[in-house]
Amino acid sequence: AGLVLVFTGKQLTEKLIGGALFVGAGYLTYNFISGYSSENPIGPEVFQSFNPLFIVSLTFPVMAAFAWMRAKNLEPSTPKKIGIGMIIAAIGFIIVMVGSFGLVSPHELQFVNEAGATQFNPVPDTSRIMPYWLISSYLVLTIAELFLSPMGLSFVSKVAPPRFQGLMQGGWLLATAVGNKFLFVGSTLWGKIDLWQLWGVFIVCCLLSAAFIFAIMKRLENATK
Repeated sequence: AGLVLVFTGKQLTEKLIGGALFVGAGYLTYNFISGYSSENPIGPEVFQSFNPLFIVSLTFPVMAAFAWMRAKNLEPSTPKKIGIGMIIAAIGFIIVMVGSFGLVSPHELQFVNEAGATQFNPVPDTSRIMPYWLISSYLVLTIAELFLSPMGLSFVSKVAPPRFQGLMQGGWLLATAVGNKFLFVGSTLWGKIDLWQLWGVFIVCCLLSAAFIFAIMKRLENATK
């Protein structure tokens, strides 16, 4: 726009304004390029915000999809949704497992200093990957969460005796808390095996859970009738 005013402006004021715009834009562009760094200044904890963001943005589309399938008599039962959710969760971990192939493992970075304390060397640049792997994993895991968490509470409400509904719903939340505690398995293996193997452990757990749910599917579906 500045050059256009310089060459097409009929008055000296227009040409001066165009020249100032051109020089200012060039200066800002130079500062932006010269100050650019290939390193990502975003801290790992920032990625935790993607999960609630995806929950807020995906809840309505997922529920709308269920309503559409219900209108077409294609909606899976609540137990099937839970089983499908476990398969989707496995896919979420497959994404980060694929992104972890060839990366340096935590146990290869750690060393014992002169004081006998365990420390870690900085991650080499060759083991840095795009953040989209983690964001994509959060996206898929959020979809799995929408298949699991509300459906589990709905299933408990349907099958529990009326006088025990509150207790059974609390039991569902307790089971969720216990499952979160079992994540210590991942932290225990973190410094002992390769990263892709660690994600493989979670994939196997998700698939085994899905297989167990589908194995008793008829019994679960009969309980809701």
